[in-house]
Amino acid sequence: MQDIKPLLVFAAVLEHGSMNAAAAALGMTPSAVSQHITRLESLHGVKLLNRSTRHLAPTDAGRALAVHCGRLRRTLADTQTALDNLKTEAAGEVHLAITSGIADTQMFQTALKRLQRDYPNIRPVLHVGDHLLDLQQGGIDIAIRGGEHSLDNPDLIARHLVAWPWQVCAAPDYLAQHPPIDRPEQLHGHRWLHFMPVRITLKRGTESYLLDIADSMPCNQLATVRSLTAGGVGLSLQLEGEVRQYVRQGLLKVVLPEWSLPVVNLYAVTSYRVQSAKTEAALRVLQEAFAAA
Repeated sequence: MQDIKPLLVFAAVLEHGSMNAAAAALGMTPSAVSQHITRLESLHGVKLLNRSTRHLAPTDAGRALAVHCGRLRRTLADTQTALDNLKTEAAGEVHLAITSGIADTQMFQTALKRLQRDYPNIRPVLHVGDHLLDLQQGGIDIAIRGGEHSLDNPDLIARHLVAWPWQVCAAPDYLAQHPPIDRPEQLHGHRWLHFMPVRITLKRGTESYLLDIADSMPCNQLATVRSLTAGGVGLSLQLEGEVRQYVRQGLLKVVLPEWSLPVVNLYAVTSYRVQSAKTEAALRVLQEAFAAA
């Protein structure tokens, strides 16, 4: 069998964009990376990279080879994970990436408590943030992500957890101090907060209304938008599952509940299809906790 290391080095160079960056990721010297690429080109009699002092780009042959090298790297990673699965005990750290909105939900907290109870040798490590992390570069085992873009990256495996609709929410005190809201058009006369700009369609029977709020207070954290809304600062869009407890406790009220809004699908996303025993256990607990809610 021919040495596959030059193929993996070539894949790393394309992924990281330079010899130096690939060398750092692989724990090699830039000179060794260059030698592997030269060896690969000499062995097969093709030029794989166009090099300059400031730019490195694959040739046509390089782009064709890159597809196979990427597949090879993923296969090796799955193989290594499968070997890890031979360890029958589910133990060790499991790194979970979640949004600030998910962290406060009953479903996620139930999953964490069950994980601690049923798998005491698994240690969850939480990475809380409202922007997408690179799972492969960030050492993340499982990321809970919402929206169809969770499926965009072909290297990621997405397992469906739950579907939650958007809702327009406000604090009861805020609503008591303002005129009643009976129609979507009246939403424009209120203060708004947002993590993402408010542009969404409301539907009721055959009626539909495009809500496009131009004047809204931006905030870079989902949980803070929810807290400020509950504090009476203004209206906001919230996912039903993330504010369910707030609504039950009377801290938030759904505005225009007879109007339906788009649904967001939530997924548990992993880098590889084959998981270690500890990650597989965490995935199963998450899926069961969200399905039961």
